[in-house]
Formats: sequence, C-alpha cells, structure tokens
Amino acid sequence: MVLSDEFEDLSRDLRLFDRQKCCFYYDESNNIRKLWLKETDFNAPIDSDFVLGGVMHFGEAYVADVDKLKSEMQIQRSAGEMKFRHISKSRDFLGCLSERKVQLFLQWLYGSDLYVHCSNTNNLYFAIVDVVDSIDELIPQPFLIAQMKNELYKIVRANYHGFYNFLVEYQYPNVATAHIPSFYQKIVNFVDDSNVQLSFELELLRQGLKSARQQKELVFLQDNPDRTIIDSYFMFFLRPIGLFPTAYHLFDNEYVIEDEFNKIELLFNGAKASNYRFDNSKNHPLIQVSDCIVGLLGKYFTFVNSINFGDINHILEKISPTQRHALKTFAQVMHKSENKSKLLHNSFQSLEEHDIGAAILYRALKYAG
Repeated sequence: MVLSDEFEDLSRDLRLFDRQKCCFYYDESNNIRKLWLKETDFNAPIDSDFVLGGVMHFGEAYVADVDKLKSEMQIQRSAGEMKFRHISKSRDFLGCLSERKVQLFLQWLYGSDLYVHCSNTNNLYFAIVDVVDSIDELIPQPFLIAQMKNELYKIVRANYHGFYNFLVEYQYPNVATAHIPSFYQKIVNFVDDSNVQLSFELELLRQGLKSARQQKELVFLQDNPDRTIIDSYFMFFLRPIGLFPTAYHLFDNEYVIEDEFNKIELLFNGAKASNYRFDNSKNHPLIQVSDCIVGLLGKYFTFVNSINFGDINHILEKISPTQRHALKTFAQVMHKSENKSKLLHNSFQSLEEHDIGAAILYRALKYAG
C-alpha cells in the first residue's frame, strides 16, 4: 500500500477482480536481470528500484484514446511507438515534472478509465532482509519484524561501504556454518558502532542478532550461489498472474523471462493457465502507456530512496509551481488506483522509504489548484 501503513483485510479487493474481467499491461524499469555482488559494489545502483507494472482496465475494452494523447504530445509517427524517452529527457524525477509532455501524460492518465498497477523492489533492502528472516528466535509479529528490518536497513545505508565489504567477505548470501557466530557478531558490532539511540525495535534486532550466533544453520543464507542475491526476476513476473488468475496479463517481450515461463506449466482450477502473453509493444498501445508510467515510477522511487524524511519539506518548498502542479497530478494518479484496490500497488521496501513516499504523495494531494 502506497498511502497507508495499516494491515487490512483485502478479501474484498480479491473479489473485485474475480467478479469482472480485466486486463493488465506491463513494462519494466531498471531491469538488471540479475543482482550480484562485485568486489566493490553491487552490479546496479542501490537507489534504483526494479519496477514492474503499467496500466490496467476493467471490462472487455478501454475508452482511453492513446492516439489523441500521442497527437497532443506531438510524438511523430516515425517514432513507431511511444516510450518514456519520447516524453522525458530528464535524469531525475523532479526534472521530469518540469516537462510539458510529462504533464500532459499525467493529466490524460488521471482522466482516463485506466488504473496504474506496479510492484517496486528496493534491491538493497531485498538483499539484506534475509539477515533478519534467518533468525530463529523472533516474535512472530509481522509488523514488528518489518520494523526490525527497517532498523537494519537504516544501519546498512549509514555504513554502506563497510557493510558491503562485510557481505563480500562472507560470500553472502552463502554463509558457511562455521562462520555463523562471527557473521552475526559483526552485525551486532555495526549496531553498536552506529551511534544511534537504541529504540525498542533496534534493541529487539540487537538481541535477535545475538541469539542467532548460536544457530547451527541459516534458513535463507545457506546453500545459495556465492554473492548472488537475485539470479532472475522471474518470480516478480509470476506474482501478478497468481494474484489475479482470472485477469489477462500482457507483457512486453522479455525473452529471458519467457524462456523461464516455458520451462514450467501453470495450472488454474486444474487446467493449464492461458491468461498471459508476451508480445511486441508496437502492437499494443497500452504497453506503450505502461512504458511511460513505469519509466516515471522508476525515477520516482529513485528520488524516494535518495532523500531523508527530514528533507521532504525543504525539497518540496523549493520546486516550481509547474512542478508542484505535476506532482499533484502524479499523486492523484496513484491515489485513484489505490482507491480502486490496494492490490494494485505492491512494494518491497523499508518502512522508512514507504513513509517518505507516502508523505510526498499526501503533501502533493493537498496542493491548491
């Protein structure tokens, strides 16, 4: 959930998708295909989330006029198809908000019968949460565990290069059994050397790390390839097909992922699943729309990951009226989709970055005009 940190019963949302036909269109941003540890850093920027998503509609067809949008944005027919690079040349999110084509695109999307769906994965957070999940003696309370992961993530960000070298030293995520005591002791040392006040959640994390020194095995941190965090993003493509089995899913061509799908047989109600397909985006205007919104979302999550909570007011006070108006429209697009169903947004990120993103969107929704 983008705008809420509450745990809710989402059965109503699931029934919403079971009761009526709908179609999801997909593209990706920051798709590095594999995440692994080099000698001095990850093979991808830690602030760049992998984003899979796009737009969806309910019913057999959609009303949104993509040709009219292209005309308004003056995208040449010679371009062949519409992509994010055709509407924005900016390298960062706030720069995108200054661009006329981005503003037109967001206004069109907000007024359309389309909803944004997305799943974003913070690669660094994904890489380290198994440190907590491999601790045997944890209180089985999901939100409390999420807070402990958040505390670990903040320590890692504050001591990034030192912690990264430590991961390489232990061939993470494949920690040898003999090294379990020293592995967790060194993480305790990172906590003790962090010079932050021990909150309740941080103290729980510290005690959990200390208890893990006595373990004989680590469920998630052994029998893995050395230094390989994600060997394929296939599972992220598989998730929405399982979550929305009665919907149709149309992905832009991604041949490595297609090969992985061809190796398995998906079943739904005892029959082979036939509710997904990969195709050339040139054949599908809404995959092109998906490319544009996912490209912008990729910039947005990089922006969220690169700032601190205390910086939000200062940054947003400095943006221009044009950027402020575009940010409000962006927030309205996201809010419109979440109001339809919280299942349309899925984030694998720290609680703090969730809160930063939520604060930005809440503030933007309150802008006048």
